[in-house]
Amino acid sequence: MQIDLIIRRVMIKYPLFGSIIANLEFISDCSYKTAATDGKHVFYNPDFLGALTSSEQVFLVAYEVSHVAFNHLNRKNDRDVEVWNIATDGVINANLKNDGLTIIKGVVDIPLAINYDAEELYDMLLEEKQKIGEKEFKEKYGEVDNHSLWKEVTKNIIEKSANDTMNEKGISEKEVFKLNKQIYKQQLNDFQNNLTSKSLGQDVDSDKRIVKSIGTASALLNWNRILQENIKYDYDWSFENAYIEDGVVTPSLEAQPFSETEIVLDTSGSINEDLLRNFLIECKNILGSSKLKVGCFDTKFYGFHNINNEEDIGNMEFRGGGGTDFNVAVRAFSANVLNKIIFTDGDADMPDLEMHIIWIVFGNERINPKGGRVIYVDKELLNSRKK
Repeated sequence: MQIDLIIRRVMIKYPLFGSIIANLEFISDCSYKTAATDGKHVFYNPDFLGALTSSEQVFLVAYEVSHVAFNHLNRKNDRDVEVWNIATDGVINANLKNDGLTIIKGVVDIPLAINYDAEELYDMLLEEKQKIGEKEFKEKYGEVDNHSLWKEVTKNIIEKSANDTMNEKGISEKEVFKLNKQIYKQQLNDFQNNLTSKSLGQDVDSDKRIVKSIGTASALLNWNRILQENIKYDYDWSFENAYIEDGVVTPSLEAQPFSETEIVLDTSGSINEDLLRNFLIECKNILGSSKLKVGCFDTKFYGFHNINNEEDIGNMEFRGGGGTDFNVAVRAFSANVLNKIIFTDGDADMPDLEMHIIWIVFGNERINPKGGRVIYVDKELLNSRKK
């Protein structure tokens, strides 16, 4: 379990939490079911964390860090513990979800919490509990994190250096998350602009990807079925219903189905040669069902290639090797193309733009894009491929 990698992802996603994270010690401990914090440490179950997707991992760590950053451990005062736990969890989880992270199954999920701070949501929930009764209240919100370690925390335990929190600076939770998103996007834009300026006229930032012996194999997916909703018809001569006239075989003019497809291949650093080869084999299988254009992306899109036959795929130049930016990928598609397909391992934040795209995800990553359709290719399906 590479906890350092997850922590780095959290620090990139939430730059405002950097000083908080720097003062926290992350400890692997199987005695915890999931994770917990006492304000100085974050204890996590490595088996639980390892079973999550990368987005869920960032969610879990950011969740624990947020409790410390917003001083939820000491802001409780004499409030109802159960309601305060739900309120703080609700506010954090709603904001993490709004930032594009995958919410972990079973945690507090109150969509309207995105509009409130912890105290505001607490007052609403307390009023609800008093109105409907404790039994019905528990049934509605289920079993929540009881933050057992918080009971051991006093204001003297949490050192000032680790408690220079957003709340002490007079900034509310919703303001902090809003500000953080602005800073994160600006840093991402600065990075991309820097990348573009360095490679103006040349792709010096990207590596040329080599795929040896692509080969052929059976299709993993039924592309005729996947693409059939977007099929158009053209007319061409066919011998399927040919007839003989005066001893000469004459073809008939019949409607021929075709579709237009643009495919964007993830060639970022997490895609190895074998995975890219499997992407390309599927492209070859799509050729029989559609007109085809194929391009590559990582943090930059490298342009489409017209694919008329399998040889064109073998002659493609593949570039990439950097990070992954799905916003770049979805903006690469032509506006009027019928089928838009992205081949990827899914390891990056989902794009802001809602678009009808077919996402083909190889591996265990689970994604939740805005619009479109997701098809997963797991290890078992990949191993079933007949060559």
